[in-house]
Amino acid sequence: MLAHKMKVSLLALAVSVCRIAHAEDMTVVAASPAPTVLDSQQQQRISDQVIGRDLQAMKGLQDRIAKLNNNGVGAENYYLVKAQAWLDFAMHEYYENDRSLVIEHALEQSAGLIAEMEAANNNITLDTPIIPESQRLREDLWIIAAQLKQHQGFSCAAAPLAEMEVRLVWAGHENKEMGWRHAREHFAAAERLAKQAKKLADNCFCPPEAEKPCPLTQPPVEQPPVIAVTPSDKPFAQKVIVPDAGPTPLDLVNVPRNVHFGLDKSNINEKGTIILDRVAEILKAYPRMTIVLVGHTDSRASKAYNLALSERRAKSVLKYLNEKGIAKERMTYQAVGFDNLKTAEDELMGHALSRRVEIAYIGENIQSYDQTGDIVVEEARKKAEAKAAARAMKKSKAATSSKAKSSKKGKKAK
Repeated sequence: MLAHKMKVSLLALAVSVCRIAHAEDMTVVAASPAPTVLDSQQQQRISDQVIGRDLQAMKGLQDRIAKLNNNGVGAENYYLVKAQAWLDFAMHEYYENDRSLVIEHALEQSAGLIAEMEAANNNITLDTPIIPESQRLREDLWIIAAQLKQHQGFSCAAAPLAEMEVRLVWAGHENKEMGWRHAREHFAAAERLAKQAKKLADNCFCPPEAEKPCPLTQPPVEQPPVIAVTPSDKPFAQKVIVPDAGPTPLDLVNVPRNVHFGLDKSNINEKGTIILDRVAEILKAYPRMTIVLVGHTDSRASKAYNLALSERRAKSVLKYLNEKGIAKERMTYQAVGFDNLKTAEDELMGHALSRRVEIAYIGENIQSYDQTGDIVVEEARKKAEAKAAARAMKKSKAATSSKAKSSKKGKKAK
């Protein structure tokens, strides 16, 4: 009987310990609540009212990103691009009706970066967390990301690097949820972005340290003034003049470094001329500056055709700038065809971003950015062609109907 009571007491004690342990676990979870960018639960996202409220919340994040850019945070800024990538990830999963917490966790990352930038925090971490709904895969690409963050050309590679890291997290989520087949496109995009980032870092136009500091790496150093020196032991020697190098110029900011083209076009569109007029003004203001124009195409058509097309585009920009008063001797050009493609969630937008001429500035400290104000997405062209085809079809039907009526009248007359 006593043994039985002891067994019951031990069992009660074990149950009590389990309850305490469970309570402690619950406390840990409660201390790290799920993100609250969206106030709806997954199971509630079945009505227009709830969905509309969620979409409005995500639009609020998008508006804050746009406001940061309008207030001077560059479109190629590492943190701004990463915040946008996390938001794109979350919105895609929302439209896919994902029922895990991946949407909330991706939005938390985006909102956190936005808040840090709004607070003008200069110590935002470069780390990219693996959210619980994802898994860390492709260690080779993560190693490349870590190396690029230590690269002296990091400032040039920041945008594709930020997008690449979020793509890897996205790929990990797809792989964990549905397997490699669903993750493949994200791994492929991450590979392309890694190549692009590495190329940008390796070719970052940064002057040697002995001449000038890289942009954003160290403050300008004040140069010594002009000093006239007359050696006392040689009274008839001419004065030795130490030339005044002047203060190191401030970095040029908000300088556009690209211009875009329509499908299979090499002529500069109306919005593109506005961009190039700005480039011409900068070149006139800094006569020692030279540029390299690099022509690009999208991925369609043959390699030979695209090389020729990219060359025509580069020459078109060179000709325009020359007509604006920039000497040809200050400009060189290259044609690379489809060797360095841009990527986007929408395929047609990716093609539009790839059809471009990039401008590399040499001779001054530059903070340039990839502008998108002159992009020509072919979807608009498709719609125009569809409307034209519809009008032609309508006219054809009207003509056929008219002929049929005339034929019937002729038969009755007989």
